Amino acid sequence: MRITNDDYTPIQLVSELSARETCRWNKDGDFFVGERKKHPWLIEAWAEKLEEILELFKRYGTLVAETQSVRDQGIDIYLEFDKGNTTHRIGFQIKSEAEVLSDKRSKEKHGMVGVLKKQAFDAMRSRKVDEWWIVPCFNYSKHSKLYQQILSDVAVGNFDYDGMKVKIMHPREAVSFLSKDTDDIKALCTLFLCEDDEILKCALDEIKDLTTFQRRCILTFTCKALEGDINIRSDEIGYLETGDENDIETEYFELTDGIGFLEQEDGEGYIVRPHSLPGVCALYFEGRVRHGMSPIGAEAFVVSLLAEPEEMP
Repeated sequence: MRITNDDYTPIQLVSELSARETCRWNKDGDFFVGERKKHPWLIEAWAEKLEEILELFKRYGTLVAETQSVRDQGIDIYLEFDKGNTTHRIGFQIKSEAEVLSDKRSKEKHGMVGVLKKQAFDAMRSRKVDEWWIVPCFNYSKHSKLYQQILSDVAVGNFDYDGMKVKIMHPREAVSFLSKDTDDIKALCTLFLCEDDEILKCALDEIKDLTTFQRRCILTFTCKALEGDINIRSDEIGYLETGDENDIETEYFELTDGIGFLEQEDGEGYIVRPHSLPGVCALYFEGRVRHGMSPIGAEAFVVSLLAEPEEMP
């Protein structure tokens, strides 16, 4: 596959991956607990996810960029990349739940806000970055007033520090970014970067006119068949029926005689013929070969690119 959206940059992908709609944290309770509430863990995790984004660009052969843990002059993590003839330099300052709790125990009033103002000034004075991002990694429900104070006193009131732009993420956006694993990042970034690529368009075209049941079958059995597991029992495929099918026999007929994805055996069950859908197969091997994914990871990669949320059981 190839990058078809040349307008995307690594920092734009950070924003896309921080969208609350794509958050992977759906458990009860707060995300920022245990190790995740501590500053060192957050810096390491944030830097690792930035590296995954940059590695994706490198694999598609279009960009060389770097990220570093700096931990001085108001910057926790430094990101640099080239776009056209311009070098973009971005610093991230992360604030943890543990720091908020420590700040609240302190007698110093508005300690974190004051520290952030100083750190913004240090980052501006260093002339190392063009953008300075505040990343609040704390529980918004518990500390919404603190977030609003940072927003008004540091980010909004002084949006431009002598040429250095200051931005602030919402804590729930930070959760969305940090909650994504490597396979999530690879799939979503590929979707953003390669939306007009021939392989992705072909795979989408192959399944766009199929029913939910038919798409479920294809997304469930194609990848397993490509790894050699081509035989499925009737009850395995029956499990994928939604109950909303108007004519289930017609649904099966399309999968067998229509597109040739399934071949009925003499007994119970079917043989999967995945190569009847070359675009879907190509996406699977994109994950296996280009991204070095395991069979399970590559299957998740394909599903993330092609499936609607309600389509998988």
